Amino acid sequence: MLAALTALAAGTAFADAAEREAKRLDSVVVVADRATTATKTDTRLIETPQAISVITAEQAADRGVQNLQETLRYSAGAYSEAYGLDTRSDGSLVRGFSPVSFLDGMTRQIGSSLVPRPEVYTMERAELLRGPSSMLYGAGGSGGVFNLVSKRPQFQRAGEVGLSYGTNQRRQLQFDLTGPLNEAGTVAGRIVGVARDAQQQTDRMPDDRLVLAPSLTWRISDATQLTFLGLLQKDESGSSQQFLPVVSTLRAAPGRRLPNHRLLGEPDADRLDSRQASATVLFEHAFSDALRFNSSLRYAKSRTDFTEIYPDVYSNPGNPFLDAEGRVLPRSAYINNPRIDTLTADNNVQIDFATGALRHTVLAGVDYLRFRQTAMTGFGATTPIDAYAPVYGHFVLPGLAPQPRQDQTQVGVYVQDQIRWGERVTAVLGARRDRARTQVGDQPRIEDYATSYRAGLIVDAGRGFSPYLSYSESFLPIGSLDFFSQPFKPQQGRQYEMGVKWQPRDQTLVTLAVYDIREKNRQTNDPENVLNSVQTGEVSSRGVELEATHTLANDFYVTASYSYNEAEVTRSNFAPEVDRQLADVPKELASVWGVKQFDWGDSGRIRLGAGVRHVGSTLSIGGNGSLRTPGYTLADALVSFDLPQWSFTLNLTNLADKQYYAPCRAFGDCFTGNGRNVTGTVTYRF
Repeated sequence: MLAALTALAAGTAFADAAEREAKRLDSVVVVADRATTATKTDTRLIETPQAISVITAEQAADRGVQNLQETLRYSAGAYSEAYGLDTRSDGSLVRGFSPVSFLDGMTRQIGSSLVPRPEVYTMERAELLRGPSSMLYGAGGSGGVFNLVSKRPQFQRAGEVGLSYGTNQRRQLQFDLTGPLNEAGTVAGRIVGVARDAQQQTDRMPDDRLVLAPSLTWRISDATQLTFLGLLQKDESGSSQQFLPVVSTLRAAPGRRLPNHRLLGEPDADRLDSRQASATVLFEHAFSDALRFNSSLRYAKSRTDFTEIYPDVYSNPGNPFLDAEGRVLPRSAYINNPRIDTLTADNNVQIDFATGALRHTVLAGVDYLRFRQTAMTGFGATTPIDAYAPVYGHFVLPGLAPQPRQDQTQVGVYVQDQIRWGERVTAVLGARRDRARTQVGDQPRIEDYATSYRAGLIVDAGRGFSPYLSYSESFLPIGSLDFFSQPFKPQQGRQYEMGVKWQPRDQTLVTLAVYDIREKNRQTNDPENVLNSVQTGEVSSRGVELEATHTLANDFYVTASYSYNEAEVTRSNFAPEVDRQLADVPKELASVWGVKQFDWGDSGRIRLGAGVRHVGSTLSIGGNGSLRTPGYTLADALVSFDLPQWSFTLNLTNLADKQYYAPCRAFGDCFTGNGRNVTGTVTYRF
């Protein structure tokens, strides 16, 4: 395969120069109109009875996106950076809940497992399906599905090489080559790579990465296709979040505020290094125009070495300092070195047929997940630090101890029927049965069963308007035992959603959605036993979302969104949080982003873009009272000069370099936000 990809690179580099010079630049249209995540079939967004957002690779590049969670900055209902600048994971909230992370339609991350973050340059697009989605995807919470779609080989030769330099000494080389590999045009390859040498906003923390993603597609026949996707990734980084004390940030006295870049750990100890390798096989076969078979299989293996020394602000949130002057903070050290193996598979059959006036697209499938994790961990107190004049190099790390091996398997069987009546009415009906097994060390095996349903109806009412109704469910196995060795029941969610989609023309789509989500079986403290948890917790999330994308005359596009969300705790054994705003969830989100193109001579163009995003205030309630974190508004910009083969791009995020927190918590710490980032990129396309 390496030889084939080498040939691809050579062939791409020496393509017909005359053809390249004559090539006209593509228009500014980058708005998607189809997605597979909502139904696992290629369905138009206007025919999907549920709110879904699609972020293309072009949109992500225009907005200066540097990681997966940042792709959601301009999507309705999504609090993209719910825990600020955090290199440990892509922590977003959708309608008040964490979405499940998927890659190419298969689970990427189980719960809060520490796995390497994906590289956005390897993505073709990202799709966000909002709300419970267990009918198609199995175990997951009420936030929905966030599916990343990898770049695939193309049978038209193309390639690009880019160099970037930016804030925090960010230096990055990236390349993307694709095209046919044989004269018959039945085999195509692609290779995507990233090499980054950078620092973080946090002092003395690296952000280095190497990624290589080769892929191969073989058109075995007109009816059969096989695709291989490979990934090798190496990260050398550290935790960006330092859990700065509230009393030295949000509630700091004049002259006492710590800068967001302050490191309270140790540069010689703190690390977040990871290695990951995965192989994915995608198989498609059409027995006829009416019968298709699809199979997906992925094996992924990762190892992470995570060490963090952080301030202990939790023992005494109001005054965490050890000295009378309020300078020296106690610290703790935490080590976690997980080794994770994941095998996922999804096999389904799609059948198209008619019963009288009704046209059916039936999808029936079986999916499988096997997750295994072993880990060595350590935790303990270490040396204190002067937060205002830190001196590094004096620390003690705890010893390591093996943790019980975690094994989880899930098997699901699902059936879905997309029913089309005439040209205006589409209904979606689906059901699924899951079995999930969890084994932790020598503890008794936990076995959970769940049945999930889904129903939706959307009607083309004319003039581009399509009102819709939908119902969906979710379940999430807890996978642990209570104090009395009884297994917890799966967490369950259900959603009612109604709305209207308006598409007066191909390059315009407006979605207005109103939803009501209720999630039960959440764990809360047992009032009769401090060592136990009980499942009496319940959360309600109700809201309205508006999202619009519009392209005008092929030289201007705009996306805008507004979200209002009332997420509240309706039942809990912790009385202060009942009927209060759900922790860390803002009630309001709003954003607008636009790009305008101007022609430059016969073959060039200038593109100017600007965006504004607003996040409302959040609330945190703890044993020491409540704490509200103010909302914030940030501005982003794009300047790009494009020629047929060259692009010179400047991306700017958080233009005013606003220092903000996302969020601060009543437990005593603050999650810092991302400061101003300026990145210049030169790209050569061939």
